[in-house]
Amino acid sequence: MKRVLIVDDDAAVLAALRRLLRRQCQGEFLLDTETDPVMALDRLRRKRYDVIVADLHMPELDGVGLLALAGLVAPQAVRLLLTGSTGFEDAQRAIHEAGVFRYLTKPWEADALVAHLRAALAESARLALPVDATALAA
Repeated sequence: MKRVLIVDDDAAVLAALRRLLRRQCQGEFLLDTETDPVMALDRLRRKRYDVIVADLHMPELDGVGLLALAGLVAPQAVRLLLTGSTGFEDAQRAIHEAGVFRYLTKPWEADALVAHLRAALAESARLALPVDATALAA
């Protein structure tokens, strides 16, 4: 079963995301949440996640920093940034420093958020496929 980790220092945001994903994605993946980005890194060291979603603005370690480190700790995980910031510089930094798959904004539209998460899960599955050496030689 696929596993998703969402990190946001706002417990109300996490609760809203859990409700939304339970309602629209029940049984598609296992969901863990964390309010502390440092604790999230610890989780990444202990469990395998297929998708990581992080808020941009968090204390101690911002979302771009967390996702950049997640790329080292869990390189197989597809990374998304969910933020209230719509600044071009933030998006550019997220892409270049953390290799984010998608840059999503708050407030989110439920169907769009679910679609982006499903796309990340599909990308995770695609990346996990074994490489066929015979196809590469052709």
